[in-house]
Amino acid sequence: MQNECSRPNNVTLVSVIPACAALSAVRLGKSVHCHAIKANIDSDISTGTALVSMYAKCNLFTYAINLFNKMPLTEVVTWNALINGYAQIGDCYNALEMFCQLRLAGLHPDPGTMVGVLPACASLGNVRLGPCLHCQIIRYGFESDCHVKNALIDIYAKCGSLSLAEFMFNKTEFSKDEVSWNKMIAGYMHNGLAKEALSAFHSMKLESFQPNVVTIVSILPAVSHLIYLREGMTIHAYIIKSGFQSHKLVGNSLIDMYAKCGQLDLSERIFEEMKNTDSVSWNALLTAYSMHGEGYRALSVFSLMEKSYNEVDSISFLSVLSACRHAGLVEEGRKTFHCMRDKYHIEPDVEHYACLVDLLGRAGLFNETMDLLKTMPMEPAGGVWGALLDASRMHSNIKIAEVALKHLVKLEQGNPVHYVVLSSLYSQSGRWNDAVHTRVKMNEIGLRKNPGYSWVEVK
Repeated sequence: MQNECSRPNNVTLVSVIPACAALSAVRLGKSVHCHAIKANIDSDISTGTALVSMYAKCNLFTYAINLFNKMPLTEVVTWNALINGYAQIGDCYNALEMFCQLRLAGLHPDPGTMVGVLPACASLGNVRLGPCLHCQIIRYGFESDCHVKNALIDIYAKCGSLSLAEFMFNKTEFSKDEVSWNKMIAGYMHNGLAKEALSAFHSMKLESFQPNVVTIVSILPAVSHLIYLREGMTIHAYIIKSGFQSHKLVGNSLIDMYAKCGQLDLSERIFEEMKNTDSVSWNALLTAYSMHGEGYRALSVFSLMEKSYNEVDSISFLSVLSACRHAGLVEEGRKTFHCMRDKYHIEPDVEHYACLVDLLGRAGLFNETMDLLKTMPMEPAGGVWGALLDASRMHSNIKIAEVALKHLVKLEQGNPVHYVVLSSLYSQSGRWNDAVHTRVKMNEIGLRKNPGYSWVEVK
């Protein structure tokens, strides 16, 4: 258009700027902004709103706010651009702050405002704020809007009010769409109800709604949790039939699902067939090897990951360390831990330390383990001391077990398991008085071991 000497106007820019945002083409977006300034149309409310939205979607909020503050006139849609931008990057507090400022400016929110601010509340898990916003939605007459309704289902499910989410979803006047079903499936999974999520997935298909990529990515963790291999393979067949296998998110979820269902070879095949892998894909495969105790294969894949120029992150190292722990690869685990800090400058967190403590403890290297605990930059959590206690029990090292238990009692005062473990250790070592004393102390503080069962649930 410019090459043919036709001058772009505000309508042109309002069409082009969202394209820059969708492509995250910041440099091109800034060029279009410069053109708007030169053409003296940057103060136009539609152009200004499009620019604010573009900068917000590209996570350049300094530019977005500066431009917003310079606009001579703003409308609700301009505020929505900022609210939605903050909500999309997970900055819930600023999203809510902008919503409050919108109200203080004397403007009334529209459905687009509520669709932006409700996910922010859902991310915060604010149980009280959801119903307050719901009241405003009813007041302004937005409750019949499908997008608003879906956002309400999402916030109630994520805030633990699943019965309210189901009530909203099952309202007879509510015209459901694929997003509504996806919100309910994700809501069930968020609340740990995998069977209900799978039931909703089947109901969705029975009501002639076509599951999309989001549906598939939401339901595969339910299959993984329940270890329903046949169900997973049926969904995989649907994925192939629908042409979704080219999506990285779907491929990554399949790798995880097959690994958790005990089919490591299928996880490997999915990874090998993926045309575009990312760090998440590699981490999913590393985690799969870790689950199955394949230490050497995890190390081999990690080496390939480094050569593939995919970003190695803390999750990658956690998976490799966990694989080394399960396989008893002490030297390899040490090297991986030091590589994390020295080569990649990634500071280990508590989970990494727990893996290494478990690895060293299982190998009976208690002096090295205790030295490691002293060098931790943070206070060891229950998982770290729990790993040490398990290792102590394995090697019948009562002295170390007593140290671990001392810290575990402070961190997990209501857990009777630690006392039972120590009592068993005393019994194995012939220290019967200490064993009885531990049991008596456990009873004195009101702890009681849950009884075991001699049966298993038949599925």
